[in-house]
Amino acid sequence: MFSSDDPPRFGTAREGWPYVAGLALAALPLARLHRAAGIAALASAAGVAAFFRDPVRPWPTDPTLLFAPADGFVIGVDRLESGWHVGAPAHRISIFLSLFDVHVNRSPVAGTIVDARDLGSGFFPAMDFRRSHENRRREIAFDTEHGPVVVVQIAGLLARRIVPWVASGEVVAAGQKLGMITFGSRTDLIVPETAARPLVETGRRVVGGQTPVAAWR
Repeated sequence: MFSSDDPPRFGTAREGWPYVAGLALAALPLARLHRAAGIAALASAAGVAAFFRDPVRPWPTDPTLLFAPADGFVIGVDRLESGWHVGAPAHRISIFLSLFDVHVNRSPVAGTIVDARDLGSGFFPAMDFRRSHENRRREIAFDTEHGPVVVVQIAGLLARRIVPWVASGEVVAAGQKLGMITFGSRTDLIVPETAARPLVETGRRVVGGQTPVAAWR
């Protein structure tokens, strides 16, 4: 079955509305004090709206593939000896989201969310592949017809909030929205190496819910 997102109001994720509205409302009184300050406030409101943009995308339909859980570029494709929920050697594909990327995270596969947990306390730059492993993060465990999958939403130096839009027990489609990380971040996909093979390399640009990043064996 082919489906797609429900259009967000104003094309912006609801988490961004308070920021955009606050800056826009501040523009008029600031402009009365100093024209440049009012223009700066309006420009900031537009920039924040762009950061929280939530584009409508078709959900992918190829069940043999796993899709990027986020927009950005791949900063790591490595191997884990084991891991939570996966419990076996696994591939980890890490995607860095800059301030200019869409920050809505999406499910890489169709499956059931069986658990989620919040860990970590660091706020290292998300671009720092090694150090950011210990950052504040939310790990989401999926059961699929091919095996277990984990998506990790990782806060960065500026990102201080991970917003979940799904919960344990929900059945999701590939490409469906999972939540977002505000103001710069990283998202990992973890899948058993016996179940799938990576299709991307470091430096590859990907689009959440659209770009295949791995294939089921």
